[in-house]
Amino acid sequence: MAEENNLDLLSFKQACEYLGFSRTFMYKLCREKKIPHVKLGRRLIFRKSDLFYWLGNQVCEVEA
Repeated sequence: MAEENNLDLLSFKQACEYLGFSRTFMYKLCREKKIPHVKLGRRLIFRKSDLFYWLGNQVCEVEA
């Protein structure tokens, strides 16, 4: 049980809420393999740490 908590696994719905994305947009990212996830049967599972890292890498440089 403690091992599961260390992984910080999120369901699809929880991942949408964490990132503030719509279900449609999240499905698109998963389908195009643009966001880290695991598919177990019909379920999509996300690791919170993977999403945090992925989001940090989406920042683009702005020229001043």
